[in-house]
Amino acid sequence: IRPLWRHYYRNTQALIFVVDSHNKRRIYQARNELHRLLHEDELRDATILVFANKQDLPNAMRVSDVADKLKLHSISQHR
Repeated sequence: IRPLWRHYYRNTQALIFVVDSHNKRRIYQARNELHRLLHEDELRDATILVFANKQDLPNAMRVSDVADKLKLHSISQHR
């Protein structure tokens, strides 16, 4: 499905990115996908909202850990 995403980029005003905070093995894949999206010209001006889903589960990553692993602090430097 991901290759089809680009067909929906035009006129996008906001991007909602949901991360499974319980799945530590896939967080880096999520980071790479998020940063790939952020480099798309048509998404350059879109507002970004990141949800850390499944916070209620035991051993879920803390929100601050999710933010660090996704490198969210570096996003504003590139936009």
